[in-house]
Amino acid sequence: MEAEIIQQMMHLGLSSYEAKCYLACIRLGKTTGYQISKVSTVPRARIYDTLDKLIEKEIVSKIDEAEQVYYIALPYETFIERKRHEYDATMNNLQTNLNNIDTVTPEDIIIKTYQNKDDIILKIKDIIQNAHNAIYISLWPGTLCNIETILNENDITIKGIIFSDKHALNNKNKNNQIYIHRHTSYTESIENKQWFIIINDQGEMIYGSDFNINTQAYYSIDPQQIYLMQNFIWHDILVNQLVEKNPDADEWIEIKRDAFFLNKSEHNKS
Repeated sequence: MEAEIIQQMMHLGLSSYEAKCYLACIRLGKTTGYQISKVSTVPRARIYDTLDKLIEKEIVSKIDEAEQVYYIALPYETFIERKRHEYDATMNNLQTNLNNIDTVTPEDIIIKTYQNKDDIILKIKDIIQNAHNAIYISLWPGTLCNIETILNENDITIKGIIFSDKHALNNKNKNNQIYIHRHTSYTESIENKQWFIIINDQGEMIYGSDFNINTQAYYSIDPQQIYLMQNFIWHDILVNQLVEKNPDADEWIEIKRDAFFLNKSEHNKS
């Protein structure tokens, strides 16, 4: 039991020697350093400096009496009540301080909405700076021109596709894989459906309307959403590479798209 009591006191901030000395003082009442050392097994060479530390903590009192020094322990009930009060005060202060900082709530993990352009750009900057090695992008001109400087300032690999052949992205990083999306009747006709995507390699993503259309974006750290968006970017790159090798495939893709989304017959186009 004694070993357990000492361990519990150590959890409350006492050292092993301090806990042993205090326990000995409780048992002995008004006593001398010699007796405390004997009962506590704390070495004589360490007993007085240990008692001095307990006096500083106001756990033990020192009394000079008839050329003899005695020590008296703070009643353990008072000691426990004091520690309980200190613990409660610390926990209350911690809760107050934590309440005053920005934290990610469970709702934010799935999706958080931004509707101010400056806030969106700041979040994009955070996501890019939080990347360790790489980011994945799909960018239309309105968003691209607003974050080119941020992209160029960070020494990370950029992988993805952009819908503009006029850009200022540098190619200093030999690992960059930046593809320019081909011009098609489809890309020219979706003016209000142009979306950007930015994902870092630390599991953060922001996506939303191109800045030329609207200022609304969504932040997520949900791995399923990120997986889908990463594969969307890769699918877009893959289709562009396939069409580059076979330009006639563009017409075939258009027919297939209309048949799937618009319920048009594949035989209506030649």
